[in-house]
Amino acid sequence: MPTRRQFLRRMGAVAAVCGCGEHELRAAERAAGPTDWPIAVFEKVFEALSYDELADAMAAIGVEGVEATIRPKGHIEPEAAGDEVPRMAEAMAKRGKRIVIAATHISAADEPHTVPLLQTLKAAGVTHYRMGHYYYDLAKPLKAQLDRCAAHVRELAALNLQVGIQGLYQNHSSSGRARGYVGALGWDAVMLLDGVDPHAIGLAVDTRHLRQDTGSSWRTAVMACKPHIRSIYVKDGLWHGPRGDQYKDVPLDTGFVNQDVFHYIR
Repeated sequence: MPTRRQFLRRMGAVAAVCGCGEHELRAAERAAGPTDWPIAVFEKVFEALSYDELADAMAAIGVEGVEATIRPKGHIEPEAAGDEVPRMAEAMAKRGKRIVIAATHISAADEPHTVPLLQTLKAAGVTHYRMGHYYYDLAKPLKAQLDRCAAHVRELAALNLQVGIQGLYQNHSSSGRARGYVGALGWDAVMLLDGVDPHAIGLAVDTRHLRQDTGSSWRTAVMACKPHIRSIYVKDGLWHGPRGDQYKDVPLDTGFVNQDVFHYIR
């Protein structure tokens, strides 16, 4: 059995993998999907580090860079982004690394921090950002809620093209009784992004969440999502418990996210 790192290198994925194409790509080339997948590490567990220490850590790990948490209670608060994002970017650049993705809570074009934050990211050389999530109220009709979310996506996509940055929407597992994540089933992620240029907003497919929420139909879900996929979040999980209806995170290549998953995604 390969080591976890060998498995990651073979699949071209560690923690967060971002498909980054040139802005001038023709539409047909964009539709075919990205050809370059730089490897980044989600920095949530590194938030206590200084920017220089973070850059040193990424250099030691040997990845392209970091997915920086630029959101409430993240490494950088949105209101401080104008000052702090350039400092983080500069520290990363000194070690030959970069902010590959910014993890944000942006979910609408008219939110107070959206425009200044996107402009700050663009100026600092950040080409991709992860959006905030949309949620269903499970006590109300779902399709109307999805339509409202899709309207926000279209407006945000137009803003992204204007600024020159790409948004990424991550599928996330739904486990609550009162609300659910929009996009968890794959098919609703496709409906959310229907008609949206993937260069403006693409799908950040989360391997563990996708396998968990789509069960034995995961291949169908992946193929539906594939035209929109622009980033891969690599995690693994396993069903367990007396009824086999509980799940837990496990080390990569030890759970239900096997190499076949990456074959279909890429």
